Amino acid sequence: MRYFFHIVDRYGLSPDESGCEHVDQDAAMLHARRIAEELAKAGEFVRSSFVFVADTAPGLSSGRN
Repeated sequence: MRYFFHIVDRYGLSPDESGCEHVDQDAAMLHARRIAEELAKAGEFVRSSFVFVADTAPGLSSGRN
């Protein structure tokens, strides 16, 4: 399944428009944690920042209720 990893920080939302494939949600969450760790090491991630994981592209609805 394709997951999208949007970055939310003090500047707003940086949408992930391409996403990447992961076997399940747990794998996607692990990938999100690694993104956050890499950004923190680079000094680009603060406590108020987070990685938002979605299973739809930006601007699209999943069709779920």
